[in-house]
Amino acid sequence: MRHKIDLGSGLVALGALGVLVSLFLDWYAPHLTAFDAFEVVDWALAALAVVTLAGLSLAARDAVAVPPWLVVAVLAAAVLVAAQVIDPPPAAHGAGRESGAWLALGSAALMTVGVALATSSISVTVDVRGRERRRRVPAADRREGAGAPPRDPAAAPPRSTAARPESTPKPREPDLGSPPRPGQGDPNRTQPLRPLEPRPPGPGTETSG
Repeated sequence: MRHKIDLGSGLVALGALGVLVSLFLDWYAPHLTAFDAFEVVDWALAALAVVTLAGLSLAARDAVAVPPWLVVAVLAAAVLVAAQVIDPPPAAHGAGRESGAWLALGSAALMTVGVALATSSISVTVDVRGRERRRRVPAADRREGAGAPPRDPAAAPPRSTAARPESTPKPREPDLGSPPRPGQGDPNRTQPLRPLEPRPPGPGTETSG
């Protein structure tokens, strides 16, 4: 199975998750989280991250481009994070920055790059191909390496193309006619000439002296 993921949308979603996670980490020393140091900014960042994830989900479900209001939410989150890293709130004035602040700053930069790719005319798509399970066919496994394509067992067996032997007519014997009767020669054979026998004289026939 193959899945296509837009690189820009993926970067925006990853950055929004990073901003959410950073709110529970220490932003300033000693051990000041975003919920401890901020009054409104922490909730604003959480709301912007959630709205960004929801907008990406809707855009992916409807197969549409990133809406303009999503771009505004990403830019607003990036500006808030950069402002708090550069100029800490009064509760953390003069304190060092901790891992939560740097994670939020990197995630905001990732969101900005992602939304720029998602809204640009150049679309970058990552093709993820899942592992395909091979269906084993006993007939194909026995003939593996023979070069013949596997045969679907559900398919009907092919009809035999061998021609049926046709019956050869018996040659007709020539009609030579009825056999000659005994005492007669072959009618088709030339008979020898026989001399004529004289007729015996009958009564009343005169004989010349």
